[in-house]
Amino acid sequence: MNNYKLIYIIFLFPICLFAQMKPTKSTIQKIVKNSVVEMKNGKLSLPSNKSWEFNNTDSLYFKKDTLNAFVYKEGTKHKSLCEVVDWTFYRKNAFIFGQGSNCKEPPTRKVTLNPKDYYKIAIYNVENETMIDVLRYDKMIVESFIVIEVSETEDCTEIKLVRRFNGN
Repeated sequence: MNNYKLIYIIFLFPICLFAQMKPTKSTIQKIVKNSVVEMKNGKLSLPSNKSWEFNNTDSLYFKKDTLNAFVYKEGTKHKSLCEVVDWTFYRKNAFIFGQGSNCKEPPTRKVTLNPKDYYKIAIYNVENETMIDVLRYDKMIVESFIVIEVSETEDCTEIKLVRRFNGN
């Protein structure tokens, strides 16, 4: 009987490894949908506790090929990054790009300009990869990412993106 269990485990283990699929378009769309900020009295509070936050110490957001976005779950305390770039979704597939500094007194944030800091995203699949393109108001692609991993903890969702190119 123990031999059968061992054989079962040996054959089941590789199948379980392959069952961990790459993030899908629907997974990313669900994260975006849950990240949309509700307006209060016709206004947004920037950044929001639903914003996608990227570490920007030493301008890492603009220099690195691999970026990690953190989306904190409602009601959880999150570690504030010293230098941050955030995507605050104000409607489905549309976000405001923001930059802030939280470790100096007083904390600062660059002023958001419309349409300069307002972007749309396109989420799509190419072969076995999920892609995110960031488009300006004139529909020009300014950034493109491959989503390589989505991981969940009790505090946040982490989305790992690899830059395909940078159109800036």
